[in-house]
Amino acid sequence: MISDKIFLSFSAIRQSIDEKLAGINQICNPNTFTIHRHLLSLINLQILVKFDVKETNFVNRKSKIIFKEWGFIVLGWILLMYLYNLMTVWGMRHMLEDNALTAYYDTGYPHLEIFLQGIVFGVLFGFITTITDRTGIRKKSFGTVILIRSGLYVVSFIVVGIVTYVVYIGLGLITIKQWEETLSFLTPLYAASLIIFFILSIIFMNFILLVSRKFGQGNMFKLLFGKYHTPKDEEHIFMFMDLKGSTAIAERLGHNKYSQLMQNCFHDLTDIVINYKASIYQYVGDEVVLTWDMKRGLQNLNCIKAYFAFERKLKSRENFYIKNYDELPFFKCGLDCGEVTVAEIGEIKREIAYHGDVLNTAARIEKKCTPLKKKMIISEYLEEKLPDNLDGFEKEVIGEIELKGKEGKIKLYSIEYLGS
Repeated sequence: MISDKIFLSFSAIRQSIDEKLAGINQICNPNTFTIHRHLLSLINLQILVKFDVKETNFVNRKSKIIFKEWGFIVLGWILLMYLYNLMTVWGMRHMLEDNALTAYYDTGYPHLEIFLQGIVFGVLFGFITTITDRTGIRKKSFGTVILIRSGLYVVSFIVVGIVTYVVYIGLGLITIKQWEETLSFLTPLYAASLIIFFILSIIFMNFILLVSRKFGQGNMFKLLFGKYHTPKDEEHIFMFMDLKGSTAIAERLGHNKYSQLMQNCFHDLTDIVINYKASIYQYVGDEVVLTWDMKRGLQNLNCIKAYFAFERKLKSRENFYIKNYDELPFFKCGLDCGEVTVAEIGEIKREIAYHGDVLNTAARIEKKCTPLKKKMIISEYLEEKLPDNLDGFEKEVIGEIELKGKEGKIKLYSIEYLGS
């Protein structure tokens, strides 16, 4: 990537400045080295540009996911609006007496109303979901979040009514007299049915979104359409990532505080997963398992860059972690790739599971990070898939290592980020 090359150029410049100024330092007054500090500050600032360039793609990718979710919500509300009108008017039109309301429904204007209200409320619903799920509000108690959402939904209904009124009157689609006649048909019983329907619709829509997030992006539809009802073989990359010194940290912090630490760590991982096109397979205590299909994992070295991006993310929040936990969390990881069988399993709790030796190998490799004093170790099978030139990264042969539960030895490699 261009950004990686920029970074390497800045690194080389800084190293050159360090070497030359170190020599000058032996013969010059130390006070003259204010320029040294300023030059290094400038180089550090330029290095940060590299990260800003890289994050541009991430913003676009994250926005794409949010807009896709919003599109689903808008479409869902349009369909729900059609369902309501079908149940209340169109389905019983032959039983209703002719009046101002039926005359209105006999025109094409109700379709405009449905699309208008569905789009406006869908966008507002998506906005409410985003600000309550992706901001500090999500950390509040469940009851508080429900209360905040309910208030925002009421405001949204008012906004939808105002927008509909302004558009219809502004475009001359309906007169004020016709509007008043239409409102006269809205009896308390009719209003109650409308409110009940939309409350149930809100619950249903939130349920769908929660289920989708529970199974992971895209997995809900795979389960819905039975993609893995019959086991299928696929090529995947797996990364097992574990908190270093987790036992000692848990004993020092206590279980509750330790759980908060893991919540914060995995929250910081979320953006990395989106940025580098990974999927979260499992959370297991202080360990997380990421997976990629082979194409996405190898593309732009996503499976390698994801770990180091997470490391940078944690370092950027060092003050927060030191203040709250007196600890900067450090994760180590092991990676392997190959063929796995993907299957839909479970009756009481259904999920998509991966089976194969690749997962066992990746888990065993991760356990070798501490004794070998490495932060990232990959298998020879993944190394064969990677390009010869790992731009911005250094690959080192560790050697053939025996892994627990495996017959024979496997050749392992460590990966280091040159910018670290």
